[in-house]
Amino acid sequence: MSKYDLVADIGATNARFALTRNGAQGLSHIQVLACADYPNLETAMAAYLDSTDAIGLIAKVCIAIAGTVHMPEFSLANNHWRVNKAQVSAAIKHDILWINDFTAQAWAMSEINSSDLLLVKQGQAEEQGNRLVMGPGTGLGVAGLIAHDQGWLPVMGEGGHVSFSPSSKVQAEILAYMWQRYGHVSAERLLSGSGMMDLYAAVAHINAIEPSLTKPAQVLQQAQLATPDDLAHQTLSIFCDMLGNTVANGALMFGSVGGVYLTGGILPRMYDFLLTSSFNHSFTSKGRTSAYLEQMPIYLCMAQQPGLQGAAIALNNDRERMHATT
Repeated sequence: MSKYDLVADIGATNARFALTRNGAQGLSHIQVLACADYPNLETAMAAYLDSTDAIGLIAKVCIAIAGTVHMPEFSLANNHWRVNKAQVSAAIKHDILWINDFTAQAWAMSEINSSDLLLVKQGQAEEQGNRLVMGPGTGLGVAGLIAHDQGWLPVMGEGGHVSFSPSSKVQAEILAYMWQRYGHVSAERLLSGSGMMDLYAAVAHINAIEPSLTKPAQVLQQAQLATPDDLAHQTLSIFCDMLGNTVANGALMFGSVGGVYLTGGILPRMYDFLLTSSFNHSFTSKGRTSAYLEQMPIYLCMAQQPGLQGAAIALNNDRERMHATT
């Protein structure tokens, strides 16, 4: 019988699984499981495989996960799971290609269909120029996509955990508020689903307003009403301003003349708001490098499962690399 590849995209909130015989374009049996419903990755994978007809038919496995995958054991930053790679391999009786979740996002952007992209900012992309892949979800993911020979090479890291850099007096006040709570204030502490409520609380504190909302989804929804909640609207406006500056920092580091690709679960839910916000102005307001940044186009990925697509592409590239060395 034909064998499948198993691909997984594991974030802080959801664990996504799929089977494929034909790479990124042939995903099937896609399921999204809530991480909170399972004690660890092994049980979530077992539950998924039990629901398919693929047990005993798995050829290769790739797990893209929001963690420090170069280590034999690691914890996820924003949920209760601790992953022991050897134990996971033993549980499914397979060697596993482990990649960072935003490495998978970067791989996906190397083959993304233009129909899955929305334009955020005009620009002139270099066809073989480096790209930045970045986006807020439960955390803040960052990866580079570097032109390499005739293809692409993802560069992974933990860019969401760099120190937050304010670019205005209000943002400096927000940083001062956050310092009272955390010893280190990373970009992710503010520019993510997990950080949205801290940002909301900080804006409320600065304006001496009693906050009333309790979930990021409420802030997103209330900020975008025809008659928006004022505190939610301020919060989301500041979020966009901060994000523009932070994305520009990443674009400068990677030299992203091939364009910037925004992904993650938050921005597709606020595309119109993003376009009318100060995001683009904040992105290009970088003094002597403003003209450089003005040339970079910015796109928003609207694909349904880019992490799974990227994991499938990573497997194909790994398979080709192994064939080339044998």
